[in-house]
Amino acid sequence: MFNIETTIINFIHDVLEKLDFFGVFIIMILEPTALPIPGEILLPLAGWMLIDNWTGIISLTLLATFGSTIGCVIEYFIAKKLGRIFILNYGKYLFITENDLNNQEKLFKKYENGFVLLSRFIPLIPKSLTSIVAGLYNMNIYKYSVMTFVATFPTLFFYIYIGNKLGENYSDIRKYVGGFGLPILILVILIILFYFLYKLYKMKQS
Repeated sequence: MFNIETTIINFIHDVLEKLDFFGVFIIMILEPTALPIPGEILLPLAGWMLIDNWTGIISLTLLATFGSTIGCVIEYFIAKKLGRIFILNYGKYLFITENDLNNQEKLFKKYENGFVLLSRFIPLIPKSLTSIVAGLYNMNIYKYSVMTFVATFPTLFFYIYIGNKLGENYSDIRKYVGGFGLPILILVILIILFYFLYKLYKMKQS
């Protein structure tokens, strides 16, 4: 079982090693606008497998935050330019339903700045929803960009830091969980798979 577990981990490591920091930066730009790959999954793995010191943690967090902010601003302008009808027609391809949009619009109307800040702290809420609503309601772009960066940085730092600490202590953790290491890894993969399948189901329903 250990060999299978090691093979899976080595495969993920090889992929991330080829991506390196710049690859993570590009993926974080695309994440809000094109890729259904949550940073909540990518960044802990990058923190685990690409970083071995505090300088690396801060550097990757800054790069990921700049990338994510750029992606969110792109989506802000897409929504502002093309409008609500376009989002309703094509948002399903980004796993956004009309019900999702309506709910986020209510929150934006009620809280605006607080909505932009808090939505960045809640895991697995698509960044695209916040960006789209801010664009549709023509929120000041400078305020939106700064608030997005400020709220995103600590969140991404947390993901990268947790991943890094998990990597540092992986041997000790594996000794503690014993033969359950592979089942736990498989469970994590299944949870990720379930997340994507659920999003696809919602897309079809809409």
